[in-house]
Amino acid sequence: MVLSNLIRRASVIFLSLILLMMFFPYTLTSKADIDSNYLGNGPGRFNSLKAQDIDSDGNVEVVFGNYEGYLNIIESRDGSYFEKWRSDSLGTRLWGLCIADCDSDGTNEIIAGNGEGEFYVFDAVSNELEWKKEDLGRDAHGIAVGNIDSDENLEIVVGTGYKTDIPLGNVYVFDGKTHELEAELGPISSRHRGVAIDDVDLDGVNEIIFGSGVSLGETPGEGYIYIYGFDGEDYIQEWKSEDLDGDVIGLVIYDLEGDGTLEIIAGNGYRYNQGYCFIFRYVGEGSDSGSGTPAIYQQVWESEDIGPKAYGLDVGDIDDDGITEIVVGNQPGYIWIFDANTHEVEWKSPLLGTDILGIEIADVDLDGEVEIIASQGGYIGKADWTSAYTAPHIYIINGRTHEIETKLGEYDYLEILFTVVVIVLIVITLVHLNRVLRIKKTIRKTKVDTKRGIK
Repeated sequence: MVLSNLIRRASVIFLSLILLMMFFPYTLTSKADIDSNYLGNGPGRFNSLKAQDIDSDGNVEVVFGNYEGYLNIIESRDGSYFEKWRSDSLGTRLWGLCIADCDSDGTNEIIAGNGEGEFYVFDAVSNELEWKKEDLGRDAHGIAVGNIDSDENLEIVVGTGYKTDIPLGNVYVFDGKTHELEAELGPISSRHRGVAIDDVDLDGVNEIIFGSGVSLGETPGEGYIYIYGFDGEDYIQEWKSEDLDGDVIGLVIYDLEGDGTLEIIAGNGYRYNQGYCFIFRYVGEGSDSGSGTPAIYQQVWESEDIGPKAYGLDVGDIDDDGITEIVVGNQPGYIWIFDANTHEVEWKSPLLGTDILGIEIADVDLDGEVEIIASQGGYIGKADWTSAYTAPHIYIINGRTHEIETKLGEYDYLEILFTVVVIVLIVITLVHLNRVLRIKKTIRKTKVDTKRGIK
């Protein structure tokens, strides 16, 4: 009687376990589980967050680097986000990122730079490593691709430098097809993390535009925007901004007014100091602004103080109203949205958690509405509030309603509960089965002993 009851109980528990595994939508190895452990420390920091269809499959991928050195690709499918590919660790602080067809072969490449002054070039479709460069100093975090010298090949521009062990940084220019070093600009200041290539002075030739920083520790910082151009033989400095009082990390080139003239939009700040967003515009030779020779760019806007490290930056029409917006994320943990023409504040987010230093604008889930993709979270570093040990997240925010559609990095407590239930059922089943086997063994031994006449 006891044995039959135990067998019946074990069978019921085992059947329940099978039914849970069949009909419950979670499994122990769910690839939809993009939790904080997967995101790592400092995901998408310093412009290392991108959102675009990198492999021409019709889906928008979210690509980001992190402190641990992993290059990550996730994708939205049916309302959930899945890991599509993850590299081996490429060295710590993988915070340089650009996606472009740098060798003009018809397929995008992912160019990723780390904190040791190395950058890697991967095929965006096969994810195979095509080539890499080493020994560039420290923090190869500013990366852009474009044609600067008007030849048949594109260039890859890589900005480096940190200020402590490598007090000054360089800006390197590589041929995207032959991989040869074409030029080395510098040393110039440090922290060249905001880099772009575009024709900002309307002369028909692209320029290199990059930000820099000089600040360190408690010292009030300096920060500048530089423009270099190719004169047919060499790269020369065409313009340098006045001191902007803080590292210029956020940098976007965009025609804000739709008049054919590109603006330079920049975000800066450092540590405990203020942070601002700026707009500069080319106004012709002999203009009276800036400190370059000749000074040809005018500062047309400076925001109010929006808090330290206004580094996360992107520009676009996020609410489909025909008006361009400037979206800025900062260290305290807020997202600011400005009307690009009136410069009025359209929205300031609630506190989302420290270090929102990666911002992208894209219709990431292909629902017909633009989202703000914001990477958030501190990293292993100095134990102060400017390098906070905060749980990392990637927010997917509706650009029109400002509602949070998805918050990647959260633990799925329903899945955790399911996992616990499964484990408990397995343990109970094993305990019952063990008791069944022990009773059966005892019965067998009793029968044998009885046959032998052993009492």
